[in-house]
Amino acid sequence: MKKFLLTFAVMLLASQMIFAQEEAEQKNWTHGGFVGLNVSQSHFSNWTSGGQDNINGLGTFKYNLNYLKGKSKWDNTLDLALGYSYFDFDMKPLKTDDRINFSSLYGYDVVKDELYITANLNFQTQFADGFDYKTDSTNKISTFLAPAYLTVGLGAQYTPSSWFSLNLAPASGRLTIVNDQELADMGAFGVDPAEYNEAGELIKHGKKTRMELGAQLIANVNYEIFKNVVFSSKLIVFYDYLQDREFNALNKKYSCRLDFDWDNALVLKVNDWLNCNISARLVYDEDIIPIEGDSFLQFKEVLSVGISYKIP
Repeated sequence: MKKFLLTFAVMLLASQMIFAQEEAEQKNWTHGGFVGLNVSQSHFSNWTSGGQDNINGLGTFKYNLNYLKGKSKWDNTLDLALGYSYFDFDMKPLKTDDRINFSSLYGYDVVKDELYITANLNFQTQFADGFDYKTDSTNKISTFLAPAYLTVGLGAQYTPSSWFSLNLAPASGRLTIVNDQELADMGAFGVDPAEYNEAGELIKHGKKTRMELGAQLIANVNYEIFKNVVFSSKLIVFYDYLQDREFNALNKKYSCRLDFDWDNALVLKVNDWLNCNISARLVYDEDIIPIEGDSFLQFKEVLSVGISYKIP
């Protein structure tokens, strides 16, 4: 709970620091975002239908800083979230959401307001340790900077409308970081695993990084379906030109060499402070060892209701 409250406090402090900037911004700059806190609690006493006491908390922060002058534009987005559920305060909480996502794109207009030559950067990781709660809540499967993904690319962006954009970067480099030696030795997230002799003794530690060179496609949708009902979607697809591995993380032939990350959200705004969020994220990467079964398809869904503060 302390970690969650500390992270949310950081998010709130960051929003206030940004809000406290001088109002006399240059007219070429636009900025805005929101900070939110969703909390729910349940208590049961002699309840014959059954149930378990719980507290759930989710903190979110999103901020955009954009620049537009002449034929040049520069779009920056920071997206943070951390959530936990507590069922027993004598045990570890269960993490429900965790993300650090920063993206930056510079574009030069070559066809007025529709086609841009672009250079883009994206960085993704998480705040806290992740566990496979279905088996053992002490068995760490991820942590801060393990994994982390840093992608840079050169390409073009097509923006036929204000609510849709498509960016194709045929010259993209992606660096996978696993800054945890135990996870790196296991070969987690596609890095080369540790090497052992026949007696099981360590010969060489696993690598903490992996470099890929390929093409990346990013499709963005941000559309107001009805008044105060907004649907947003971001699809990231990556293909590695230099893929030299014949087998995937399960030592089977690759069935698909494309990696994709598809994040969707539906926001229903009740008033200036109250909102409801439904999000769903689909990830596919055959270089990541599945937690269960033999499917490389990952899915996460989050439904939350809470308060939010809009940052001007």
